[in-house]
Amino acid sequence: MAEGGFVIKFNGKEIERCYAVAFDYDEWKYTVNDKEEKDLPEDIRSIAVEVE
Repeated sequence: MAEGGFVIKFNGKEIERCYAVAFDYDEWKYTVNDKEEKDLPEDIRSIAVEVE
């Protein structure tokens, strides 16, 4: 992102950049930028959200 934001990493691998992210453990999904809902990977061991 040009002026900052977050970097999302699953198992140490960069997945995407965004300005907002939310995780839903019960549904096993995550939402990026308040609109793009995606499934979490089945083999996930760690999640990291880093500030850029």
